[in-house]
Amino acid sequence: MQNSKKTWAGYKLAIKIQIKRAIGRLRVTRSTVQQEIQQHEYRVISQHREDGIIDHLLDTVGVSNGTFVEFGFAINECNCMNLVLNRDFSGLFIDGSEQVCSDATAALLCLNKPKVNVVNAFLSIENINPIITDKGPTGEIDVLSVDIDGNDYWLWSAIDVVNPRIVVAEYNASFGDQRAITIPYDPEFVRYERHSSGFYHGASLAALHRLGSRKGYQLVGCDFTGVNAFFVRDDLMTPAIKAVSVADAFMQNRGRVKYKKISTEDQFKKIADQLFVEITD
Repeated sequence: MQNSKKTWAGYKLAIKIQIKRAIGRLRVTRSTVQQEIQQHEYRVISQHREDGIIDHLLDTVGVSNGTFVEFGFAINECNCMNLVLNRDFSGLFIDGSEQVCSDATAALLCLNKPKVNVVNAFLSIENINPIITDKGPTGEIDVLSVDIDGNDYWLWSAIDVVNPRIVVAEYNASFGDQRAITIPYDPEFVRYERHSSGFYHGASLAALHRLGSRKGYQLVGCDFTGVNAFFVRDDLMTPAIKAVSVADAFMQNRGRVKYKKISTEDQFKKIADQLFVEITD
């Protein structure tokens, strides 16, 4: 872990996390689902009830060594903190915000979680593997979580120093369920600086599905809110986990459709003049 002190901000975050942890023990699942894995959704620390799906997948495929790598995070709203708290996982958090990383390091110190490292870095395809090798677990890990609202496709493609059992990757539902596209790689990409709508970032579900297949993973579903896709490594697939097609897994982004009242088609129209890379294999 980075050098840090037990700051007031760290204590406040630690308290918030412990409150979420206590509430999360109730395991409140969704009453309405569209996919099998969504019936396992519940929230402990995660933003969109990913915790329940991750727990379900780990319970099904088994835990190897209790390790993770997550980049693009907030310590009190991320995909792997539940694993740190309730499964005693070790691992690595990476984010481009110095403040986020400083507060996270202080909170982890207050929570007595010395086996978790936090690195402040703006990730690129050139530095992602060296950073993981230097500060995180390598080889077999249990969970890789990818969510940076930008070069997500390119970073997952570049990673070769870890062999995750489960991958959680944010997809951009604004790109629809038919297009296999991603933004062009740009190490200086910042989502809202590139397009004010915030709809231009990341990769489509179809593009991530093709990348996952190339890297040896099966798509097993998406969360109900239409934000994250879940992949399981080929050699860990069992009859209890079913691979699903992009068409069956795809969920519209609930926040953009239900709350912003913008259809997926209209979301894409707003960014149709931007540059895209088509993923063909």
